[in-house]
Amino acid sequence: MAPTSASGDQPSDKDNWDNGRLASKQQLLTEIVLRNKLTTLVFDGDTRCRVLEQVLLRSYGVQTQGVDNSRDAIALIAFGAKFNLIIIKKILPIMNGLEADSLNGSGCKILGVTACSGESERQAFLAIGVDVFIEKPLDPEHLVPILRELDGE
Repeated sequence: MAPTSASGDQPSDKDNWDNGRLASKQQLLTEIVLRNKLTTLVFDGDTRCRVLEQVLLRSYGVQTQGVDNSRDAIALIAFGAKFNLIIIKKILPIMNGLEADSLNGSGCKILGVTACSGESERQAFLAIGVDVFIEKPLDPEHLVPILRELDGE
């Protein structure tokens, strides 16, 4: 039985707690159909985060490759690996994300993801050529528009 207000006509405010945001996110999850094959390089020193991001991308049909540091990412690109999107973190083992400025000439969109959302953090990412900067977590609300743009929608 559907909840109703005291008058019996409409749901109460407490039944509409998210103001439609959940329905909007569900629509984002179900409406994306990519026309082109997209590939993404995800580098994150935290294996769990890297795997979760790869699973999210794969759920949209995006092929992914993951590495845990910037040195390996730079080596992949130097050896000719091509990506539509690179997802980079600031804090990584061996060589941090801000030292990966050689990715700038890779010819793909670079997405900087970090737990810190300060202006200095944003400026540091933009200085190395990051196209888009978002605060963790990487979620469909931020990812889907980028995938649609890369897909030419």
